[in-house]
Amino acid sequence: PAALQENTPLADAFEELTRNVVAEVVKRNESLPPTEAIKITTMAGCSAVNK
Repeated sequence: PAALQENTPLADAFEELTRNVVAEVVKRNESLPPTEAIKITTMAGCSAVNK
């Protein structure tokens, strides 16, 4: 794919996007508490219940 070719405008754009995403994730992880898993307490309306 064109995005995997080196030194092309598209590849450069994907590399910059990747760097920006990583930087924002690092900022998020430093400034916010970890997300918490939630427990499902009801299966009402879940199609899997009828199986």
